[in-house]
Amino acid sequence: MSRFGHPVIDADGHVLEITAAQQPHLERVLGADLYGRYLSEGLPMRNSQKARSFEERRRTRSPQGAWWGTHTANVLDRATAMLPALLYERLPEVGIDYTVLYPTNTLTSCAVEDADYRTGLCRAFNEFYADVYNPYADRMAMAGIIPAHTPDEAIAELEHCAALGLKVVVFAEGVMRPIDEPDQQTRSGWLWPGQRHWFDCYGLDSAYDYDPVWRRCVELGFAATFHGGLSFRPGVHTFVSSYTANHIGQFQALMYELCKSLFLGGVTRRIPELPFVFLECGVSWGTQLLCDIIEHWEKRSWEAIQRNFDPALLDIDELGRYFERYGDNFRATLGDDLASYAHEMPIHGGTPEDPDEWTQLAVSSPEEIAESFASSLYFGCEADDRGVHVAFGPANPCGVRLNAVFSSDIGHWDVTDIGSIMDEAHGLVEQGLITEDDFRAFVFDNPFRMYTAINPEFFAGTVIARYGV
Repeated sequence: MSRFGHPVIDADGHVLEITAAQQPHLERVLGADLYGRYLSEGLPMRNSQKARSFEERRRTRSPQGAWWGTHTANVLDRATAMLPALLYERLPEVGIDYTVLYPTNTLTSCAVEDADYRTGLCRAFNEFYADVYNPYADRMAMAGIIPAHTPDEAIAELEHCAALGLKVVVFAEGVMRPIDEPDQQTRSGWLWPGQRHWFDCYGLDSAYDYDPVWRRCVELGFAATFHGGLSFRPGVHTFVSSYTANHIGQFQALMYELCKSLFLGGVTRRIPELPFVFLECGVSWGTQLLCDIIEHWEKRSWEAIQRNFDPALLDIDELGRYFERYGDNFRATLGDDLASYAHEMPIHGGTPEDPDEWTQLAVSSPEEIAESFASSLYFGCEADDRGVHVAFGPANPCGVRLNAVFSSDIGHWDVTDIGSIMDEAHGLVEQGLITEDDFRAFVFDNPFRMYTAINPEFFAGTVIARYGV
């Protein structure tokens, strides 16, 4: 057990894959033709980040990607992210009792357009992860990548991961889809000129019903974790000269739309037992989103709209009297058209076929909204994230505490010294931003509950098996 008097669970570390070691799995799973494609094209993530000159990036609006992004001076940490045996040995030294690991170079495999190639890549990589990381299961778990262009392919790979003995899975933040009638895009000012695709975040207005996927997660004992960067989403990385500018806020931007889609689409109400986990994005935006949802429900629930904004309630005669008394110039201009003008004031389109936008969420009070949000959703926060304190703050609606979960981000450039991670995380306590109880919730209680909510045996056989919340 760690020096804090309770275990530390890392909900999001990263490995640096040795790609040459993955090739036997790829060759066997993909078959000759698709394996030949892999040898020709390389990893999808690397293929998407080809080096370009500034002028090429300017002309094509290709964003500046990460460069010099892995450790060189700190050779020990570089090797630790590559070699599971070394990471396993160092975890007690680092102060982490159990870590859940995610890929780095293979993350975008689930965004490949070709269905056979996409599902084959994910299947092969997942078999590699199981072979390499399952032997260290008492201290670590590796996440399997789930392709989810359709519910059927997602369910198939969930079942494959379960058969491999993987206990964690990761989904992309959504799926790029073609617009059914792209020629109609000129009629909407809300699309980019020439836009032919939209981004589907699985919940509200999705092309498919993904509830069977989430229910299969429950049956197999998988929390639904999402890690930004698994897909190629336009509009997030817009700077051609600065990777820093592209990286700041990217995971928040990716997770924000996903979280809205799942929550307002009623997914957490229909499947309340399933934890939905948004990684490497912080929690402060989650607090603001909850506030905004409640404020909108209070003003835009169907009952509130009928009570306050039904056009039939407008007393034209009374409105006219105000114009007669205070609006000489306007009254003269409008003449007898005041009634028609008053009813033309809304500018965002006609009344929808179903005016109750909260049907899927099915709530009747702010308390229900806050409880559903706080019980189902989890937010990955890194050690240096000072925004963690808002998860436990008194300003949260209805007094709820949001589920911030500790994420080391081991293996990536923003962790310059693995050995300092826990000191940095506990600095929130030393600076008076959170209490020791908050810290325990952050690094142990919340992630423990997140993984065991639908899989009580998640930590069986691990170094923290005897602990509970």
